Amino acid sequence: MMVTLRSLVVGLCALALVGCSSSGESASGGSGGTGGGGSGGTGGAGGLAVDPFYEPPDPLPTDAPGTLIRAEEIEPFSEGSLAWRILYVSEAVDGTPIAVSGMVAAPSGTPPEGGRDVVTWSHGTKGVVDRCTPSKGYRSGFHDFYDMAPELVAAGYVGVSSDYEGLGPPGIHPYLVGPSEGRGVLDIIKAAQQIEEAGAGSRAVVWGRSQGGHGALFVGELAPTWAPELDVRGVISAAPASEFPAIIQSGVFLPGARGFIWQLALGFEAAYEELAIADLFTGDALAAIETLLADQACGAEFGEVAATFDGAGFETSPLDLPAWLARLDENSPGNVPTSVPIWLIQGQDDMVVPVLLTNVLADRLCEIGNQVEYEVFPGFGHDDSTRQNIDDMLAWTAARFAGEPATSTCAE
Repeated sequence: MMVTLRSLVVGLCALALVGCSSSGESASGGSGGTGGGGSGGTGGAGGLAVDPFYEPPDPLPTDAPGTLIRAEEIEPFSEGSLAWRILYVSEAVDGTPIAVSGMVAAPSGTPPEGGRDVVTWSHGTKGVVDRCTPSKGYRSGFHDFYDMAPELVAAGYVGVSSDYEGLGPPGIHPYLVGPSEGRGVLDIIKAAQQIEEAGAGSRAVVWGRSQGGHGALFVGELAPTWAPELDVRGVISAAPASEFPAIIQSGVFLPGARGFIWQLALGFEAAYEELAIADLFTGDALAAIETLLADQACGAEFGEVAATFDGAGFETSPLDLPAWLARLDENSPGNVPTSVPIWLIQGQDDMVVPVLLTNVLADRLCEIGNQVEYEVFPGFGHDDSTRQNIDDMLAWTAARFAGEPATSTCAE
């Protein structure tokens, strides 16, 4: 294990010598910028006007994950379709019932008997505060649900996309906490089934890139126990965040990774009561983080500020603290087998999630018995891993719903 970690760190640090990018969805925490669409719009620094749609009822109507709390029809993503923003029940990693928000898109018209098949999108890094919520209109400039929803609806699917815990309703988003992501991405399928006009069925395929690629892999791991009533047929994970100890160790040398590290630390602190960022960072770094939170900074802003702190602003590395190291390990995907096929996609020229990380992940996924088709695309960067592969993703998804056998590269 240590040999693998050392070789990864050496390889990642070598990327700094050839200009590792400080922009992107995961390693720097976002590409910046905002976009319209959906129902919300974007707020500036200093926070958002309060939107009562995202205020959870107190108490929640039930503690049953996947229960729809409310749905509001929004402008469709394309002609001939319907769309909603929704609030639904999920569960935090400590077992607390919570409200999570997200979006649903569906073809208009009468659904087929048994309902429409579902694609659930696990989104990439946006940030950890409410301004960065996708269903409020925040877009980081990458290929996202706003781009994909028309494609999914045209193919006859219901598309759903969780904002994740802590984005939308009050709280800090537990960034890269796998069970939190996975539960939210599964529970929104069940919530969508309660919108009669959407006609969502129980069969689903999971898509995700970057942070969302990480989340998609956790959906595959969690589905049989967390949502056994759903029939999850496959997982497409593009450029997934993984190998957290290696990223932490190399991040002190890589300015482009430091925004990722700061948001990860905040997300883990939000999820696990035994963890505190005060145990990790210098006073100056903590002050900078507090300012970013107060300003409702999203991923790109985190990346810009964190890049200026030598050593990622650590006073003590989380790798030197057993409680932090244990959580980093358990939230790196590939510790639990997945019962459905995985298509793992990676761009050779990705400078946000380098191919070195995904190579190691692919080996581990195979070693624990998964059926994995791992493809590396020459010349593709981070965004290309889904944007340039959308037709093939739709074909792979259709094959899973048709019950066709998937291929595997694990024996190669």
